[in-house]
Amino acid sequence: RQRDDFGDIKENENFRRFNYRSEEKVYKEFMLYAIGRNMMKYHRFLHHEIEKYEGKKEQKTA
Repeated sequence: RQRDDFGDIKENENFRRFNYRSEEKVYKEFMLYAIGRNMMKYHRFLHHEIEKYEGKKEQKTA
């Protein structure tokens, strides 16, 4: 699941590299980013900017 999340972040948020190199620090940085992203989604939901989460649409890959 994390690979899907990172691909989504790369595409939509233009996130390309981590600030740290060790696996532990990269994991922590990614988790902080994911928590912040989820908080922003929740904030948008509370203010009726989004109705409900419908998940990803089925897409065919090349």
